[in-house]
Amino acid sequence: MKKIDIHCHTTRRALKEAAVEDASVQHITKLMQKYDIEKTVLLATYFSHRGSGITNFRLSHWIENREEFAMFGSFDFQHYFFQGLNEVKELAEEKKIKGIKIYTCYQDIDLKSEKFGEVISLSSKFQLPLMFHCGYSYQAMRTSSKPSIASMVQASDLEHIANLVPHLPVIVCHMSKPYTDDLISTVKRNDNIYTDMSGLIDSKYDRKDIPECIEEIKKFLYECGPRKLLFGTDFPIQTHQDSVHFIEESMKKFSLVDKEDVYYNNSWRILHG
Repeated sequence: MKKIDIHCHTTRRALKEAAVEDASVQHITKLMQKYDIEKTVLLATYFSHRGSGITNFRLSHWIENREEFAMFGSFDFQHYFFQGLNEVKELAEEKKIKGIKIYTCYQDIDLKSEKFGEVISLSSKFQLPLMFHCGYSYQAMRTSSKPSIASMVQASDLEHIANLVPHLPVIVCHMSKPYTDDLISTVKRNDNIYTDMSGLIDSKYDRKDIPECIEEIKKFLYECGPRKLLFGTDFPIQTHQDSVHFIEESMKKFSLVDKEDVYYNNSWRILHG
């Protein structure tokens, strides 16, 4: 069944701490062919707490003329916000980005500030969906001594943003794990809030959590319906194999049409307006 991966990361460096060693664009393309993934959304990354990431223009350059990829731009709110704002605006004008990823939990971001208001204005002008890291932030909590960076954001913390942009999709990443109940109630209240099931585990370290994750996906599907869930990996943290396994196991009692929505149709509608 064809798929869209709404949430993926890439790097050219060798990986030592992840379940896979290669997360290059070339290797991701091979995995897409293996798992019948038509389009992968790669996210620009700004991890201020450890001074690393893949910047907007760098990622755009890597995927230039590669139709199998789309990208979401992003920002470093703590150091180079206005530079990032100009970058995202330029990429949006050139129609090189499909959305904006906000690294809440990894960065200190005041979601009600004037600075964030500029992000909302930019997303509204160019009709760019907004995606937010929510729930656990494993890497930030392991590597940062600042509690504010490791603090967790829930779906309900984004409700005021969803109300400001009712015409735009707002994506809550990682099913806001562990705040599933808050996610469910928030999605029920807001037609434009969605969630992805990316990064529910670190495929190298958290295999014991797989049965629980499947149950949480089932719970969300039965409460909110399959048109609110997006397929995503968070590769290279969560593998494509595990991500497909989550959907196959959690949707055994759902129709083929429902699975098509989760795997492909929901993300297609978001990416194409």
